[in-house]
Amino acid sequence: MRTVENSFAKIAIAVAFSPRCEAILAEARLIHQRLGAKMVFIHIGKKSLQEEQYLKHLLHRFELDQTGNEVVWREGDPVESIINICQELNVDLLVAGALEKESLLKYFMGDISRQLSRKVKCSMLLITEPSTHPKGFKYLVVEGTDHPKTENTISKAVELAQAYQASNVIIIQESDPGKMALIRSDELKENEADQIKEELLKEEDQKLEEILRCTDCGNLSIQTERIEGKPGYVISKYAREKNADLLVVNSSDKPMNLLDRVFPHDIEHALADLPCSLLIVHPKNQE
Repeated sequence: MRTVENSFAKIAIAVAFSPRCEAILAEARLIHQRLGAKMVFIHIGKKSLQEEQYLKHLLHRFELDQTGNEVVWREGDPVESIINICQELNVDLLVAGALEKESLLKYFMGDISRQLSRKVKCSMLLITEPSTHPKGFKYLVVEGTDHPKTENTISKAVELAQAYQASNVIIIQESDPGKMALIRSDELKENEADQIKEELLKEEDQKLEEILRCTDCGNLSIQTERIEGKPGYVISKYAREKNADLLVVNSSDKPMNLLDRVFPHDIEHALADLPCSLLIVHPKNQE
């Protein structure tokens, strides 16, 4: 199986003994094959001989009990424990299963996967439909907003797309109507406001073109598209309508709390109702 050089050198898999455990480990095997990364399997809970033997059996079955991979058992709060382990072991990517949509109560309280996605200090991959026979990610929708993190996010998306030999990579630029409306004022004539808007959009297009010129895209065919609407919501809607396999977005600029769920913005729109699997790219140098 071909592997590509990538920046996800150490990947942690959150393992829970649930009905989807085998599917998550099958996805982990494919990730390991494609990325060639060291794997850390994290289970939070009291260790018993029965569970320890069961996990060893599963890791052997999915060819994940290789030298270099490790298993970490720990008791305590699942969210805080997993976050601490990822920091201690310098994990680049945390992988966990996640239901597409939470109940209203769970959304506001937060299930473990979503709580982790809001707090963890590394990139995180939420897999919505893990399979014991995974096909990988063939259709990626990637955030291309004008933001300092976007270059890194696109780079990580390209690495993953190359590893999975994706057939479609679409980079979406979102135009926020509210932001554009601020351009208009009583001091500007309509044609002047339109010209300023056009210049801003052109500048954003040029920045994205420069990012793509500086990114080694190999043989990937990458398309760009601009859509208008509320950031976070419209890209999630686009990914759902296109039946994308993976949505790739920037991490939040600040820790998210309950108010962010009461008044959703950007990434919370995707977390509220996942359109597909979600990769949140978190820069390694960000605190």
